[in-house]
Amino acid sequence: MSLTRPSAHMTPMDTEQQTPTFDIGYHRWVAAQIRSGRATAGTIEGSHEWLLAEVERLTYLVAPAKLQQPASTEPVQVNTLPELIDVLAKHPKNADVQVEYMGMKSSPGYMGSYRGYYDQLAIDPNGREPKNVADVLKELRTIRRKGIQGEGGPYEVKTHTGVWVDRGQAEQQHVSGVRIDGGIVVIMTEERDW
Repeated sequence: MSLTRPSAHMTPMDTEQQTPTFDIGYHRWVAAQIRSGRATAGTIEGSHEWLLAEVERLTYLVAPAKLQQPASTEPVQVNTLPELIDVLAKHPKNADVQVEYMGMKSSPGYMGSYRGYYDQLAIDPNGREPKNVADVLKELRTIRRKGIQGEGGPYEVKTHTGVWVDRGQAEQQHVSGVRIDGGIVVIMTEERDW
């Protein structure tokens, strides 16, 4: 069986036009050759490059907007809930959102009153489901319209209403900015006590 190996520097569009029809049977054959110890380095390398080209092609077909996003951007400073809404609204609606929390990144979870200051918003960093920009904006705009539900609330959202990332323990991780990291919109935090 012959294989026309794709070039390692192909773009997704090149991949779609230059690779032969994808044949999973060939890659299973290569895997069997590896297990039996008969695969050559060239066969393994060719199969690997072909599989990567197919993944790139499929990624392009499934999510072309994600491939158009920059890999990373400089942070945009954000300190308040209205600022967070304005900055997120400038990002692609289908981009995934993660929050930084004490050196880790995770999906945003519940959004409600911050335990340290009940009139400010807290975003739980332990979300169970991934959220994109559209999901997060919908929740934040609802909170801006209805107010923050907390002890003694609801509290009206004002121009200076702060946003914290918190698991319910008032750990003083205040939202400080938004950046793109690997195509993911990251809500950044810094430790602050006000």
